[in-house]
Amino acid sequence: MVRYLPVLTWSFAILALFGIGDIAARMLDGRLPVAVGPFTAIAILLAMTGFVLYTGGHLVVATFDREQDAVQIARYGLKGRAVDARRLSDVVGLDVRLLRRAQHRLELRMRSGERVPLTPYYVVSLGMAGVPRLSGFLGFEPTLVQQARR
Repeated sequence: MVRYLPVLTWSFAILALFGIGDIAARMLDGRLPVAVGPFTAIAILLAMTGFVLYTGGHLVVATFDREQDAVQIARYGLKGRAVDARRLSDVVGLDVRLLRRAQHRLELRMRSGERVPLTPYYVVSLGMAGVPRLSGFLGFEPTLVQQARR
């Protein structure tokens, strides 16, 4: 089982909600005038937080089951729950896409040529300790793919 929790995304959301709460508290106790400016700030913070959580706030759980010959990738987020089920015997490789030194994304290479990403986003991590375990379980040496910088 592989789990991805976007800690930085949710940390940003918590920080933004703290800022919204601080602005609202200052308006309620009279330290900040009730005007268009604070309401605009709250609206912008809410919009930014919603966008960040909608696009990158997915909790991902990937389950690999040899007995059932199944790979199940479940994504939980503001878009709801999405499950992608594939056959484990159709997996022919594991690609590690490197964006930068500490950003990577794992993709399963299928027999049909399709690439199924485990996460819809690049993961920021200090190391890739889980990659050797996953490649050992799958029985494939991971292929390193360096993304071209734009």
